[in-house]
Amino acid sequence: MLEESVNRRDLFARAGAAVFGLSAAQSASAKAGQFSKIDIFSLDQRGGTAISSPFQVGGPKSGKDSTYGYAKTDGPILATGYETDVVREKAAFAVSSTIVESQGKNIDSKTWWLVRDNLRGQAYTMKANMLAINKQASNKAECAKAYAKFWKEIDSLDLACKKKELALAQKEYADVLAALKAYQALI
Repeated sequence: MLEESVNRRDLFARAGAAVFGLSAAQSASAKAGQFSKIDIFSLDQRGGTAISSPFQVGGPKSGKDSTYGYAKTDGPILATGYETDVVREKAAFAVSSTIVESQGKNIDSKTWWLVRDNLRGQAYTMKANMLAINKQASNKAECAKAYAKFWKEIDSLDLACKKKELALAQKEYADVLAALKAYQALI
């Protein structure tokens, strides 16, 4: 009886291993960037390539006469001039500037973590907005210098808050506000 149960266990263990081995062998083996050969979403019913295929007729295109990496099709480009419209970026920059300008009370109360958190929360948005504004500015070189100076001062303020030195943080915050005003005067 004992021998029978061992044989059953052995049998079930081997069967389980075989099922696991077969299921592992049946997994998909497509390489990154490969598409299936099923042509479900084809625009050309006469046997053209699928729209999801990276091998479109004419190959990939870049530049102003391309859309999403392909050659431009018939019709006008609808998003022409979107880079020159920086109204939204200026509005977002104004919000970020207000947040930076309101950190004085947090510095005076030595709430270092909140100052650093507020500055970091706006950093990427503010940088992106400033770069977009700089691209359309008539005085690009001056704006780029003011941008670099402002972010250097922000880094210095962040370090002062990390060190938790009130006098240094207040001095660096004054420098940040001066650099911000200089940048705002240029735009």
